[in-house]
Amino acid sequence: MSAPSHPALAHRAASRRWLPRSFYARAALILILPIIVIQLAVAVMFLQRHYEDVTVQMTTNMMREIALVRARPALAPDLEITLGTGPAEDHVRIWDLSGRAMREVLEAAFDDLEAVNTVALRKTVQLGFADGTWMRFPRSNVSASNPHQLLVLMVGTALLMTAISFFFMRGQIRPIRRLARAAEAFGRGQSTAYWPSGPTEVRAAGTAFLDMRARIERHIEQRTLLLSGVSHDLRTPLTRMKLELAMMDETEVEGLIRDVAAMERIIDTFLDFSREGSTDVRTKVDALALLTEAVEGTAHDRPVAVSGDRIEAELMPEGMRRALSNLVSNALNYGTTVRAHVAQGDHTLMFTVEDDGPGIPEPDRDAATRPFQRLDSARSNTAGNVGLGLSIVRDVARAHGGSLRLGRSDLGGLKAQIIVPT
Repeated sequence: MSAPSHPALAHRAASRRWLPRSFYARAALILILPIIVIQLAVAVMFLQRHYEDVTVQMTTNMMREIALVRARPALAPDLEITLGTGPAEDHVRIWDLSGRAMREVLEAAFDDLEAVNTVALRKTVQLGFADGTWMRFPRSNVSASNPHQLLVLMVGTALLMTAISFFFMRGQIRPIRRLARAAEAFGRGQSTAYWPSGPTEVRAAGTAFLDMRARIERHIEQRTLLLSGVSHDLRTPLTRMKLELAMMDETEVEGLIRDVAAMERIIDTFLDFSREGSTDVRTKVDALALLTEAVEGTAHDRPVAVSGDRIEAELMPEGMRRALSNLVSNALNYGTTVRAHVAQGDHTLMFTVEDDGPGIPEPDRDAATRPFQRLDSARSNTAGNVGLGLSIVRDVARAHGGSLRLGRSDLGGLKAQIIVPT
């Protein structure tokens, strides 16, 4: 798909590049983002405010005990405070909110406080003073115990609710995936079993798809019956005309013989167009051998260079052989040098037929693949060309889930490529 040409569309597309591609991932993002935002809001508003306020209050109470022990050291054992002398290192982790709040309160209360260490001993606070003394007491005296329990509960609840949401969301997206698979299979010419399910909107889309598929199948069936019936009915009078012309002097009816041959080719083309994809089934075949058979059955004694590797692929052999024969026939009609090639790409199989003829101008290439579109302006049709050759090729490519690509060959003529997924 080409990039948006309008500046507003280009800006909108660029602004959405960060979004996930699938609906499942986008729905998951919609579920996860609010949970993360709520967790952060609770952590900032509750943990920071609540635990800091609790720490300030408990530290204020502990501050009186510290002052009492400094004045009367004999009371230290009764208050679970250990005294000592020597240097003390100041170390409070950056993310320790309660430790930072405690240090601010103690520094404001004691001018000679030089160090606050909450890391040296686990669950212990050590204070160092300017006179070379230090004291140590349990961390629980100045901050709430087990503050991580709320965090664990929050994270655990969030993970549980996210898992439940994912399971529920998978059940809601499954009907959409089933509808997408059915539509993709129908685009490849396969009618798979499908029944609408899921939410109301998905059921409505599924019902609309089934109605559309039924209408298209009826249209294809009517087209096939019409072309087959007309073509078969025309064969009987055409055969009588050929018998009558065969009993006449060939020099007198030479023009009529050419017209009858052109009519026969037109009828054969109609039959090919009506039979396209009706009875063919996918079979694993050798792509190079299939291309060689199509070339040999069409080129007869004219030289056509065939190249490529032996590639095993699941194809509709009758339809693909017919499509390749049409491409080779067109190339031989309009060019003198023709070559055919088969190659395998990334998850694709590519058949290429090239010639050195006049080619097709780029503005006319789309019209050339439409049914009953002829690029020549002649009113007569003595060659039996009804404009269905490339249309049949395009339909066969689409039945395989692929496409027909027309371009310019380095031989100077048309380069036709059938690209199908593998």
